[in-house]
Amino acid sequence: MRNIQCPRCGVRMLTVTDTTQFHIEFESCPSCSGTFYDAGEFKDLSELTVVERLRKALDDLLLVR
Repeated sequence: MRNIQCPRCGVRMLTVTDTTQFHIEFESCPSCSGTFYDAGEFKDLSELTVVERLRKALDDLLLVR
């Protein structure tokens, strides 16, 4: 879907990619700062993929040094 309007204020929402889980895209309202997820996106947000787990482990290792 494109041109999704915010259910709260009616402004056109922006598609945003999660900074830690790059495979997750969600809609964010530039006006009221509302964030809206599709059915599977919210559930997926709590789960990391194998690549994301490895990246996090590597980042944690590099921070320890």
